[in-house]
Amino acid sequence: MVAAALLVAGCGGGGGAKAAPTAPVADAPKVSAPTPRKVVLVVDGKRSETMTTGATVQEVLAQAKVQMGKHNLVKPPLEAPAATTKMIKVLRLLSAPVTKNVKTPPPTVKKKSSKLPPWSQKVLRKGKPGIKVVQTAWVKRRGKKVKIIIDQKVKRKPVAEIVAVGPQSASAGSAARLNWAGLAKCESGGNPKAVNSAGGYYGLYQFSLATWASVGGTGLPTNASPAEQTYRAQMLYNKVNGRWQGQWPHCGKFLFT
Repeated sequence: MVAAALLVAGCGGGGGAKAAPTAPVADAPKVSAPTPRKVVLVVDGKRSETMTTGATVQEVLAQAKVQMGKHNLVKPPLEAPAATTKMIKVLRLLSAPVTKNVKTPPPTVKKKSSKLPPWSQKVLRKGKPGIKVVQTAWVKRRGKKVKIIIDQKVKRKPVAEIVAVGPQSASAGSAARLNWAGLAKCESGGNPKAVNSAGGYYGLYQFSLATWASVGGTGLPTNASPAEQTYRAQMLYNKVNGRWQGQWPHCGKFLFT
């Protein structure tokens, strides 16, 4: 019985079983280290360069040891892949951004019109203000806390106001031949921005506001051009029929020098 058992164990091989050939062990793939690349960092406006192997923007900043604040604006975003990123901008804020709608004044387009009196104006189309969405935040600049605009977008463009403007040069008939420069020199020293020290009298010819308005002037005489001030002084002279004594009692004589 023992011999029979041995016979069964040895069958298929005559002189014993041969071991199957062992397959050659393949070499493990080589893992190359990432190649460092140069990235420009702009942190709070300060520019620097760093060599990095970071896979994301966040990893690049971590490798560069950039300390982040509580509120940060990062471009590209932290989770963005950094493989093709050449510049990363970081703005560390002292406060959360605040967004507001801000009105922008409409521009004024002036069109010349010979149908209007000299220096007069007429609104042909009213303007409409625009709206900008402005985002602000507090940041640190040179050791001081300052408020800056970090983003703004146009929500609605303004509509221009169109204004017709009369001729910007004119003379009031025979009054134009008088010596207005002599009168202005006496009244104001020839200064179109002059204001009487006691108040109430303005410009080259020291108009009161009531007198200025009576000859078609608007606003302050000192805001009008010298040519307009002279034109309206000539209108005043004609309006009072040449009786200059009531308007320029001390200097009116220079009109005739």
